[in-house]
Amino acid sequence: MPPFLARLFFGDKAARRMRSRGANAIVALPDRVLMAEAYIPAFAADGGRILALGVRAYNLEDHAPLQAQGAELWTTDIDPRAARWGVTGRHRTGDACDLDKVFGDLTFDAVLCNGVLGHGVDTPEQQKRTLDGIAAILRPGGRLLLGWNTGRIDDPLAAGLATPAFRPEPYAGQDARVTFDSVDHVYDLMVRTDAPA
Repeated sequence: MPPFLARLFFGDKAARRMRSRGANAIVALPDRVLMAEAYIPAFAADGGRILALGVRAYNLEDHAPLQAQGAELWTTDIDPRAARWGVTGRHRTGDACDLDKVFGDLTFDAVLCNGVLGHGVDTPEQQKRTLDGIAAILRPGGRLLLGWNTGRIDDPLAAGLATPAFRPEPYAGQDARVTFDSVDHVYDLMVRTDAPA
């Protein structure tokens, strides 16, 4: 049910509960559980400056664990209304296809790009621009977590969209590519090479 109808028929309090139940369902998915139990602690332990692309209510619980050991978390989303779920003072509104412009003044140690490709960044051209932009702002040796869904887009790595700027590498006790039996989500873990994008 759209939020405005939920508010109209059931009131603001009920609409908030409905949104919360939706967020709870998302964080219970096996890919989100792996994110919370393996990837977030590993990125937090590595520290440095981390960029999370795309923010929603269910991402809020990732912020504190990512920053618990001193990492500097930044967030971005194309939707100005999503700033409420970003990191206060370290959130920028902008297009994932133009990250080199949005964050041209910063260099990151890690980038979490989960659920962006296929959710607005749909065409191979857009995906290539996004990966090139990530390469431009990610230091050599920096890590990229790329999460995408097989039901939404073709395999961006098989299409060569990440080469030569990235090479797959296992991380957080997981293979470089992780797939799931019960959902069509895929995690690709990569390291920024010294090669130009």
